[in-house]
Amino acid sequence: MQVGLIGVGRMGRELARRLRDHVELTIFDRDAAFLATIQNELGISAAASIDEIAAIGIVILAVPDPEVVNCIKDFNQLKAPITVINIATNVAQHVLEETAVPPVRCIGVKFVGQAGEMALGLDPVVVIDSQPAELVPVAQDIFAAVGHVIVGKADIVSLVNNTAAEKALEAAVHIEEGLRQQGVTDPEIVKSAIRMVAAGVLKAYADQNLGPFARQIVRAVRAKMKK
Repeated sequence: MQVGLIGVGRMGRELARRLRDHVELTIFDRDAAFLATIQNELGISAAASIDEIAAIGIVILAVPDPEVVNCIKDFNQLKAPITVINIATNVAQHVLEETAVPPVRCIGVKFVGQAGEMALGLDPVVVIDSQPAELVPVAQDIFAAVGHVIVGKADIVSLVNNTAAEKALEAAVHIEEGLRQQGVTDPEIVKSAIRMVAAGVLKAYADQNLGPFARQIVRAVRAKMKK
């Protein structure tokens, strides 16, 4: 299957790495120098223009939220059948549908995941929107190589990721401030407390692999939440 990918930033780069042996992939980025770097690094074909990559017929958009609509509008001008797969978390399916003009068709595919963790080998949950139904099998075939695929309401990923990111950052700030108030200000110690201890405990919690002391803390937190 031939697939185009626009955008090779953090997420696009990792997506390209996972897809290169699964589909016949061509990449494109408006930053030509950066595109050449990623092309050489991953050994993937690159398109010279957005028109060239649109001609492939199936295009994944791994671009910032504001650029998604602009890309779809560019595709509309071509008046050619193009299947657009948007992975930008905060661009809703209804926005895609309202922007695309047939024969351009769009579907949302969103990751409950983070590019840095994916680069370390962790697999995200990939939520493919259930509509348009005729595009779901195509998306399933493509993203089977990326992570654990679920078909449902992809727009929920925005809520999930934003909630998780907000709470994680609140925790990081609380740790930093709590240590400072207790006289611990060495930046390397604080960094390790957040990056290794806190992140490691969160992963162990998610994997249900906490030790006895950590399980006691969880019980205390849950008891406090019930009051």
